[in-house]
Amino acid sequence: MARYCLLGVKTLTFLFLFVAFLTGPDSAIHAGEKKEKAKVPVPGAVSGNYGLQYERSILSGVGLDDVFEFNSLMTTPFGPAYANIFTPPNFLECAPPQGGVFSYALCYYSGPDFPTGLSVDNPALPCTLSPDGKIADCTCYEISTDVVPSKIPYFVDINAISNLAVYNKTVDVCGTDGSLCQPGTKGVLAPVCDAINANLLVPGADLISVFSPVKKLDYFSGSTQCHDEGALYAGCMTSPCYRTGEQDADGNDLVQCSCPIFEGPFEIGQGLQEGMLPLPCNPPGDHVWSAAHNPETFTAIDPPPPLTVGCFPDLPPDSGCPLFDESTEYAVNPSDALCAAVCPAYQDSSRLGDGDGIQVAFTCDATLCTTLGLGQDLPFPPSATMEARSDLIGQSCEGLGASLGALDLAAVLLVEQLSECSCCASQVCGCEDPNSPTDAEIGVLNELQRAVGVDPQCDINDTLCGIP
Repeated sequence: MARYCLLGVKTLTFLFLFVAFLTGPDSAIHAGEKKEKAKVPVPGAVSGNYGLQYERSILSGVGLDDVFEFNSLMTTPFGPAYANIFTPPNFLECAPPQGGVFSYALCYYSGPDFPTGLSVDNPALPCTLSPDGKIADCTCYEISTDVVPSKIPYFVDINAISNLAVYNKTVDVCGTDGSLCQPGTKGVLAPVCDAINANLLVPGADLISVFSPVKKLDYFSGSTQCHDEGALYAGCMTSPCYRTGEQDADGNDLVQCSCPIFEGPFEIGQGLQEGMLPLPCNPPGDHVWSAAHNPETFTAIDPPPPLTVGCFPDLPPDSGCPLFDESTEYAVNPSDALCAAVCPAYQDSSRLGDGDGIQVAFTCDATLCTTLGLGQDLPFPPSATMEARSDLIGQSCEGLGASLGALDLAAVLLVEQLSECSCCASQVCGCEDPNSPTDAEIGVLNELQRAVGVDPQCDINDTLCGIP
């Protein structure tokens, strides 16, 4: 996979000079004036100078022109890149890199200094305003492929790419709305995905804030509109994040992300919680929401279905494809050449590297999608805590990327995309049954799912039942 050199040879020279974004007044050292490129005014656009102020506060002792140019362009008529404007179908689907552990940050549910959402396990994820009001220091989830398997994509709003060079390159390749890089079109990897996977989007950051629906069912119950005059929110999409060693009560890693502030209407990706007061648009104290604005529907952001297919494999409802259904006539036939590649990949997916170990491709299919909520009665989950479901995914999918390899995983995902079903490639292709250790492990995983209120595929479509 090609890596885009964002800023030329100088990047390598200056990488060691980078410091974290501002977290308080003592660290506010301006990098000096920089010339702004001429911009064409956009009629009716929300105005504000937060982006320029934020840009000048990023680095200490390093010229921004040398290493990074912050994208303050009006990428939509509704605001600049840091306003996080969501205009479907502008989400780009990004595949995490294979062959090693990769992490991104999820800030969409950050805001007040108290837990929100539907799950009792949800931690407080505060977004604290800097004293000058230009930046919010947001506590966010770290999503790692050693917990959430690399077959699950993450998403980037093409309107909200913080690096100007990468934004321009991505628009050149994908179009202004990202439609040329949608799944099922040209199969083109968006340059912003490549930059994030190579950790070159914001040099010096440990990881980047993007969007993932993996925790949606722990939070989502509609959305909250915040359209008051003078409303402020943090636009965290593609912002830089840093590890601090912080964890929530269940041991999940949390990171700190530096997000620019924008003034304008926004929507929170959470609605009215049963038995609770409505979520405040202005959280108490010096806190703001990490949010976005959908000027078309005024609803929470969610990946829209790809242009050529109606769903995403292996994602939670409502955007996730359904589970395998024996009565459905799928586009992929077991006799197709694609299945001739997929079935051996399942058989060879042993963590031990031989045919006698647990075949992780089978165990992951048996657990991942049902644990994310596919095939389940909503609201979900009835009794499963976030920690229990995370443990199940980790136990069933650990080592998936290394066991399958990039080409094998791509073939599995292609079967699912063409068939528009989730965790289903072995069933669609009619692959040979798992080996005995795998069947035994699937039986254990199915019982663990039932114990926390999750219906396994065995109970839904009579497949992947293992040994009870």
